[in-house]
Amino acid sequence: MPKLIKNGEIVDNLYTWQQDSESAATETSIVPMSKWLAEQNTIGPVAGIWIDAGEGVESLTDIDLTQFAVIGINFPAFVDGRGFSYARLLRERLGYKGEIRALGSFIADQLGYLLRVGFNGFQFGEEVDLEKALALHKSFSIAYQGDVNEPRPMFLRR
Repeated sequence: MPKLIKNGEIVDNLYTWQQDSESAATETSIVPMSKWLAEQNTIGPVAGIWIDAGEGVESLTDIDLTQFAVIGINFPAFVDGRGFSYARLLRERLGYKGEIRALGSFIADQLGYLLRVGFNGFQFGEEVDLEKALALHKSFSIAYQGDVNEPRPMFLRR
């Protein structure tokens, strides 16, 4: 079974990232947000949705996000930073408490930053050594700026 990093541990990947919008959705599928929005009354239960770069999160404003175990955010290239904003908006504005999973072409060096904006799941490509990536996951224990986990900056925490 494929593995991923979730909440600071290497675990089995229980869900399938469904990139083909024509495939039938199952209870273990992470389906495209656009597909779910178009078919939400007929698609049936799914594990979650994934947001593509450029889609934004505004269309989820009036949706009960607690129905999703996971919301994935696709990084089409590691230089595309829109996913960072999407995660922060999901946590802070939409109040999503579940797993936010990074998908696609992000790199292990970005883990510290991804954690700070609300990601807690990381589905890397097969070429990435998860043990080495996990070491990067824990490299910084304190940040001077606030983030989604601790919004107060360091000087206010003293």
